[in-house]
Amino acid sequence: MAPKYFDTSPFGPPSAQGRICELYRALARGKFAALPEGLSRAEAEGLDRYLLARLELEREERRMHFGALALTAVLFFLLLPPVLAEGFRNGLLDAMALLLFALLAPYLFVYFNYENRVRAMSDAHLRLLEREFLSDDR
Repeated sequence: MAPKYFDTSPFGPPSAQGRICELYRALARGKFAALPEGLSRAEAEGLDRYLLARLELEREERRMHFGALALTAVLFFLLLPPVLAEGFRNGLLDAMALLLFALLAPYLFVYFNYENRVRAMSDAHLRLLEREFLSDDR
């Protein structure tokens, strides 16, 4: 079972009322695993447009958090050799290395939360496209 933090987005749920927002909330509640039942072509197109807009925002957040993770990791591994060479005798350098090490796990955790959410949203987008292509063949 996916943890509850997967349900959240820094952008919050849509505040507007309407069928497309209702469909998006249903899709998000299901963690983007299944499309809502009974979608008309117009609803699917509207949901896809809204999903793509949200997906782009989530991707941007993911990029930002990857940057924070990469920067933290690089700085930690740049500080590690001098810390080890000095035998933990420089308090400031030791504290900085410890802080960077302590930040690696949360940044990794947050980044993968965004990664999983973006992948699930991308998969939902592809299912909407497939549905549209299948309906064109009929």
